[in-house]
Amino acid sequence: MTAPTIPAELAPYLDELVRVLGAHAPLDAVYLHGSGASGAYEHGRSDVDVIAVASRSLSLDERRALAAAVEAIPVPARKLELVVYPRGSDRWELNLNTGERLGLDADAEPAFWFVLDRAVAEQQAIPLAGPPWHEVFAPESREAVEAALDDVVAFDGWDDPRGQALTAARARAWRETGRWVSKREAEEWA
Repeated sequence: MTAPTIPAELAPYLDELVRVLGAHAPLDAVYLHGSGASGAYEHGRSDVDVIAVASRSLSLDERRALAAAVEAIPVPARKLELVVYPRGSDRWELNLNTGERLGLDADAEPAFWFVLDRAVAEQQAIPLAGPPWHEVFAPESREAVEAALDDVVAFDGWDDPRGQALTAARARAWRETGRWVSKREAEEWA
């Protein structure tokens, strides 16, 4: 099996995103994950999922300025989901879903989403800048992933029944195979 490549439709955008991130924060690494990294990206339908790592904690003003700069870049996909962590921490400091919301307080959002994103990225992340994933993040423990899967399946805040069903199917697939599957592949597990 060959390693997935960055979708051609996203490459110029991701180059600009890395440039803008680096101009507004002291970056150690930037990773593409999710469908863009797994080979399941569907142009016009998929999100762009990116995790960035700053070399230090960012002030509230720095995080707001970073979010505004990123929001100014036209996204060639449904939306960008960007999470920024300070190096050495699994507590995010910025959670941006372009055009929808900006999170600046990790305690205000369910932690399971971020555990699962990091667990998926552990298997699939493509470095856009900086070292490979495993040199920046410690592996997520099986116990942490299992607990996050329990929480996401039980989550009552879903506004998308199809997304909820696919997430439950992806959880079952991971529990049975140890491999994260795309939403498209999850349909076979539903």
